[in-house]
Amino acid sequence: MFRLGWQAYRAHFDDAVSVVKVRRARVLGAVSTVVAAAVMTGLDLAFDWTGPGAGRATLAVALLSLGVGLVAIACCPIGRPLDPAATINGRQVRPDTARTVRGSVQRYLVRTMPAMRPEDREAVLTDTLLYRRGVIKDVTQWTPLVVGGLLASLAALLLGTFSWFIPVWFVVYASNIVTWLHRLGRAERVRTVAETLEPAREPA
Repeated sequence: MFRLGWQAYRAHFDDAVSVVKVRRARVLGAVSTVVAAAVMTGLDLAFDWTGPGAGRATLAVALLSLGVGLVAIACCPIGRPLDPAATINGRQVRPDTARTVRGSVQRYLVRTMPAMRPEDREAVLTDTLLYRRGVIKDVTQWTPLVVGGLLASLAALLLGTFSWFIPVWFVVYASNIVTWLHRLGRAERVRTVAETLEPAREPA
């Protein structure tokens, strides 16, 4: 399922995330990294805040600077506006709330998927589209935040200002990203099945 989720993430990235906004975020991240490195280097030369050891100081500043740049990227808005056709029960759904699905769809997002009811087809197609959009946006935005936090915490650990369990927390958060992609794979499996079904007939 993780592989299917990763494939869905790559194939539909442009549907959920604005490439232009991502490029702007990367530029801001690069600038933030350079500025942070320059400021921290200047402060270290003036106040020796990293302590003894040139190699240790260089590594700590590099990790912290990269962490600052990645966090800056994560703070930038990157989402593409929702297609007006993406609604639930005729009501527009905000992209920042589309992180779950209805109960009628939830029953199919399990390890062994049951046979799909024809009457659930439209709900599945609508909800999995919105869910996919939300997961892609979350993975794109949370990945640099988690990695940036991990690098910064490793730098602080190197300098002796953090305990070892702080980086472990970021590793735990990173595992959530894997879980999102795994669940996205299940949603794509359900969506593929729904697309093969005939629309449910309206009652006479």
